[in-house]
Amino acid sequence: MYIIPSVDILDGKCVKLIQGKPKTGLEVSSNPVEVAKMWEKKGAKILHVVDLDAAVYGDLKSRKIVKKILDEVSIPVEVGGGIRTVEEAVLLVEAGAKWVILGTAALENPEFVVEVSKKIGSDKIIVALDSKENVVLKKGWTKETSYSPFKIVKIFESLNIASYLFTDVRVEGKMEGVNISYVAKLAKSTKIPITYSGGISSIQDVLNLSKIGLRGVVVGRALYEGIFSLEEVLGALNYASRKS
Repeated sequence: MYIIPSVDILDGKCVKLIQGKPKTGLEVSSNPVEVAKMWEKKGAKILHVVDLDAAVYGDLKSRKIVKKILDEVSIPVEVGGGIRTVEEAVLLVEAGAKWVILGTAALENPEFVVEVSKKIGSDKIIVALDSKENVVLKKGWTKETSYSPFKIVKIFESLNIASYLFTDVRVEGKMEGVNISYVAKLAKSTKIPITYSGGISSIQDVLNLSKIGLRGVVVGRALYEGIFSLEEVLGALNYASRKS
């Protein structure tokens, strides 16, 4: 299971918001590119980069920062935030993204995922399941859909996409822990690998998630607040895997 540090970009800065709400959380750095390079140096195998300007406001002003990160790190990067056209997905992959994360556009028009897969391959697609109280959200977590995550995972099952990114918005950025039983139930409901994000508050949360067959865990605030280091959590995972 991968530990995937998040680099969230808003107004040119690396930030960590609470429940995705602007003007909450903390400003990590004025240089997201250096933050990304730091995580690679510390041993990350994958990076999670989100363009919040595009996700929340539909503003592509931070795309140049995303592309600079893709230029300057050598590890695979998954990129999300406001990818609402086939052309934008293609451009990001051409710029070096290993995966693109599709959210609102995929939920509003599942055929969009099919069209993107024809251009870049389904193995480069991650579909976001940003959820709160068993309801999937869209438009930067500001609007509810009528779907549960369990319904969405069935819609794209046949495409063999790379992963579903399940974010528990209720606890995202709040470090309040993980609803392990819910995540385990979701993981068992689909053959597509699940990547989890939201509420990580301890290394034990990560160890618990490692037991349910996930692709990876996106970690943000717990790393940036120093609750644990990337080296510590990677070491704990390695130790647990040797014991099992």
